[in-house]
Amino acid sequence: MISNVLARSAMRASTRQVVRSDLYHFSNANGQNVPFNTKNRAALAIKMTLYLGLGFGAPFLGAAWQFYKAG
Repeated sequence: MISNVLARSAMRASTRQVVRSDLYHFSNANGQNVPFNTKNRAALAIKMTLYLGLGFGAPFLGAAWQFYKAG
């Protein structure tokens, strides 16, 4: 009795997994697995520098602003 229940639950789990694996298809081409364009290297370098530079510089800009306001 218990072995039948375990076998059925194992069969259900395996069939669900097979059905789920067919829902999405991702190509394995270079540059297709990131949400931005990697073909233009100069534009990518500028965008990354701005993004990372502003993210790193924001606390320093905030501290400078607070010192400026304090007089």
